[in-house]
Amino acid sequence: MTKDGKGTATIRRRKMKHGPEELDQARNINRNNASNIQEDEHSYKKEEEEGYLFDDEILGPSIIKTIMSSEHKLFSGLIALRVVNALFIQTSYVPDEYWQSLEVSHNMAFGYGYLTWEWQHGLRGYLYPSLFAFMYKFLSILGLDHRLLLIKLPRILQGVMAAWGDLYLYKLSWKLSDRATAQWTLFCQITSWFTLYCCTRTLTNSMESVLVTVALYYFPWPDIRSGQKSSTWKFVSLAVLSVLIRPTAAVTWVLMCSWHLQLNVFKLWKTIKVYLQYGSILLLLSILVDRIFYGDWVFVQYNFLEFNVLHGMSAFYGSHPWHWYITQGYPVIMATHLIPFLFGGWYAKNKVLLMLIIWNIFIFSFLAHKEFRFLLQILPISMHYCGVFFQDLCKKPRLKKKKHKTTKESNSNQKSESSDLTNSEEGQAVTENPDSGSEATKHTEKSETTETRDILGNVESTAKRHSSHEPDADVCPQLLQEMKHKCNLMKAWVLVMVFLVINIPTAVYFGLIHQRGTVVVMKFLYDESFEKNMDVLFLMPCHSTPYYSYLHRNVSMRFLTCEPNLSKEKHYTDEADSFYDDALGWLKKEYHIKRKNPPSHIVYFDRLKSEISEFLTQTGYNHCGTFFHTHLPEGRVGNTVLVSCR
Repeated sequence: MTKDGKGTATIRRRKMKHGPEELDQARNINRNNASNIQEDEHSYKKEEEEGYLFDDEILGPSIIKTIMSSEHKLFSGLIALRVVNALFIQTSYVPDEYWQSLEVSHNMAFGYGYLTWEWQHGLRGYLYPSLFAFMYKFLSILGLDHRLLLIKLPRILQGVMAAWGDLYLYKLSWKLSDRATAQWTLFCQITSWFTLYCCTRTLTNSMESVLVTVALYYFPWPDIRSGQKSSTWKFVSLAVLSVLIRPTAAVTWVLMCSWHLQLNVFKLWKTIKVYLQYGSILLLLSILVDRIFYGDWVFVQYNFLEFNVLHGMSAFYGSHPWHWYITQGYPVIMATHLIPFLFGGWYAKNKVLLMLIIWNIFIFSFLAHKEFRFLLQILPISMHYCGVFFQDLCKKPRLKKKKHKTTKESNSNQKSESSDLTNSEEGQAVTENPDSGSEATKHTEKSETTETRDILGNVESTAKRHSSHEPDADVCPQLLQEMKHKCNLMKAWVLVMVFLVINIPTAVYFGLIHQRGTVVVMKFLYDESFEKNMDVLFLMPCHSTPYYSYLHRNVSMRFLTCEPNLSKEKHYTDEADSFYDDALGWLKKEYHIKRKNPPSHIVYFDRLKSEISEFLTQTGYNHCGTFFHTHLPEGRVGNTVLVSCR
């Protein structure tokens, strides 16, 4: 302690106390740093809100930019796009787009239409076909139930639903990231060949995809910016509805609902009450609809899962190895979007949807029967990660500067503890050491390390020496930034062109040409039905063509059935296999031995012509029509569809 009772620490603090000028200088530096941070945040927010899809170097200004200026205009544009999409589809994809929807709806509305074995055993629900049945009935009341309207209007309606799903995919992507990413996500969605090919078809998979996407938007996502909408009851309602229409959607919701309950563990009972309330209402509605049309109480969702999953009976229609979705299924439906998806998934901050995609592929891989369309529900959310990739590629690379200043100044700014230091001695010290000024200058130079993170996350470090003799030292990183940005924009433009050049022609080919014969032949039969009484025999793989929903004429028709072995018979063979084992013998047995009148029209693929030509000649059939079907015949399916009549 000193004489006045003050400790040495107190004296030391007072000696080291900064003067007024030093304090003002420190305040100015803090203000400048704060303003720089605010400017960086402002520019970053502005950058995130930019729509890089419309950059001049990529697509340039167009009417699309105007369409996306508001949600209303965007939805109108998407509806127009999907209506055109629906109208240009002239081909068949899988039998379910007719036999599990339109054919059932035709039966509900007009009293005739074939119901397959699934409907006879309560494996399918009437909820989705009811949508088209009401439309059919309304047209019938107005006297507008023309064949063309019955074919096109359900597809247009499904196109409107697809546009609704596109809009909410855009909103979901914006919710999870930003507006620019959402724009790119939507672009990837509407340029996907498989989406263009399937989304407007009257498949339960198409409706399932829409409902899953919209439900994910309303999911109560944690850590989402304020202003973004979430609604637990809407999420639950849409999720339950997707499961009621197609029970396979439960694979998605098992994971998401488990996470939702975990997030709300402190209000668990309240969340469960919402699940029970809205889930039970929609389930009751589905059961009542099925009760009306089945005439009995049927729980179709359980029957569907029991038949296809628990008993594995879906393998009757074909089986694939466990890795099929990984090696063929998913890569084929993604096509050109696969590489951007992989990069986007790697660099995305929010990987929940990625986990959901992997989860679905993992679970579906356990099922023996696999189809491309079974992955349709995860295709839209896959486009979100394609959008992440493009947004990351096209935004201006940010120069993240981390300055490590090692400033060594001369000790002249430190106050001497000796009170006998005079100004003359300071001047003498300067005189004796004339190089001290240059040394101080050297010490006051600042060593700055700048880290530049490029678009793929690579870090480039550059060490620079700043001095008063280098005023233009900041020009170099800005120039590099502009060069990198232009290079990335060119890469994006090339990828956009690749998407358009590959996906659009592919969608047009499969939508207009591939497998069109089985659809066109129904128009021929419709015209023939006005000229004479007719009955038709389809000698093709089962459910190859549409049926009454595309004919809208109550004429006699027969096709080769392919029901699974529901009665557990030994050495069971379905009717289609029996026919193809001995086509000529089957025809002679059915019509010559049993003495039945042969049908007026026989429809078959060209591959069968040589096998049944003897029967056709003996029975007096003539060639009536040839319709191109596909360039890629496979198995029992030929290049053309032939019609013989008598």
